[in-house]
Amino acid sequence: MKLNLSLKRAVLYSLIAAISLAFYIAFGHQLSRILESIVMDKGLKITEPLIYMSAFFVLFIITDKFYNLYTRMSANKSIERKADQLIDRIDVKTQRESEGMINALLVHLESYRPYETSFTPTVIKTMIKVTGIIAVLFFIDIYAAAILLFTAPFIPLYYVLVGLQTQQESVKQATRFDNIGTLFLNLIRGKDTVKNTQSRNTVIKRLEEDNKGFVKETMHILKYAFQSTMMLEFITILGIGLVALEIALRIIIFENISFYTAFFVLLLAPEFYNALKVLGTEFHNGKLALGSFEKAKAIINKPKMNTAYRGKTDNYAAEADKLTISHGEKLLLDKADFKFDKRGLTAITGESGAGKTTLLRTLLGLHEPDSGTLDVLTADIGYVSDQVYFSDTTIYDYVSGDSHSEEKVHDILEQLNLSESIDNLEEGIHTPIVNHNIPLSGGEIVRLKMARVLIARPDIIIMDEPTEFLDAETEQLVMEYLSELKETSAIIAVIHRRQLLSIADSHYVLSNGHLKRGEAV
Repeated sequence: MKLNLSLKRAVLYSLIAAISLAFYIAFGHQLSRILESIVMDKGLKITEPLIYMSAFFVLFIITDKFYNLYTRMSANKSIERKADQLIDRIDVKTQRESEGMINALLVHLESYRPYETSFTPTVIKTMIKVTGIIAVLFFIDIYAAAILLFTAPFIPLYYVLVGLQTQQESVKQATRFDNIGTLFLNLIRGKDTVKNTQSRNTVIKRLEEDNKGFVKETMHILKYAFQSTMMLEFITILGIGLVALEIALRIIIFENISFYTAFFVLLLAPEFYNALKVLGTEFHNGKLALGSFEKAKAIINKPKMNTAYRGKTDNYAAEADKLTISHGEKLLLDKADFKFDKRGLTAITGESGAGKTTLLRTLLGLHEPDSGTLDVLTADIGYVSDQVYFSDTTIYDYVSGDSHSEEKVHDILEQLNLSESIDNLEEGIHTPIVNHNIPLSGGEIVRLKMARVLIARPDIIIMDEPTEFLDAETEQLVMEYLSELKETSAIIAVIHRRQLLSIADSHYVLSNGHLKRGEAV
């Protein structure tokens, strides 16, 4: 059985489990001596064995608790590392798989946690306990050891067969869950389309079908769980009964076994079967958790976006050397060399689809180029995208990012001519944004996106069509603000409206895979 466990952790787990078992066996040995002396009236002074028994019992409890605590802490650290690996895979390539990424982080990885915190420690503890008890019984009662060896394989054989089926069903369940999440999110995004096309009944039917499918997969898993529990109980009772029968025959008929041996065997045998029974239950849960992890593992195993192309420069906001960028099969930039100044406004123009937004994403580290290098002044970069997703928050929290006061938020909103519109809302800047809905016009939303970035005044500001949807008056106001801001920051902006060129310090045109200097500004 292969475990997702490093050699170091496996050795430490095994060592602690072995020490705990040794204390339990020593406790059983002393308890058997004491009871034999009392029942058989051997006249043994029980004071010393009683002290030893108490000490071994306390040490067993302490080491057992320490084992549980240490394995849980170690497992939680492992889960954190896997969460970090998932987060490292978040880039522009995962934009269309956001539902799967969120499910992997918040659902599948959490469903996998019992595998690390419970299943793996239980497997190691059981292997140590079963091996240790069998070894001890071979020296005490070879017949009881033989019974344990004969009956024990039926338990793992059964739960392996059931567990493998459980893992397959779990993968189906996790896939179904992802599909439901994706469908629901798409319905939320397209609720207006559903309303306008009168597709309400079709949508309800689709949701009901997916929900029933998920319930069906869940019931299959529960069926295997009940089967597993019933068979484990049956085999455990049968095994303990056979050991008890062997002890009874040797005591009553053959009279060739001591009370000490009989009691010690009856103390260890239930512990042996109980360990296997617990492992059987955990095996079911472990395979269920492992099935959930398959969805997260598929994302973790994806190649991480290479960021080696990004270096550091002190002379320019961005400096490229033979930079080649493509999107799919389309070549957007072919071995380009450029230097964007560390102060001032750099404007980039070009036809739709030429690759301007992809170039900005490359500057941000969100799109991996095919070849070449790109050196950037700083990581302190603000990005005003032509797309935005509002999480459930308030206008104040969205703009401030929990880093700026209400006074500063009001100030930036005033500079972008947003204060009046927002103050007219019932709750002002504390107006909630729910389900991506915000009570502002298209132009006001554009300025709100700008406010979120500009309030921090980063060293580099990257903007994608910053004056889109703005009327002439508001556009002039934004241009005046950017004219002041470019004195202390580098602004790199993709623009379609020519008015912004009047305040640009440099101009580049992206066309047919080449980035060339544009008309004088």
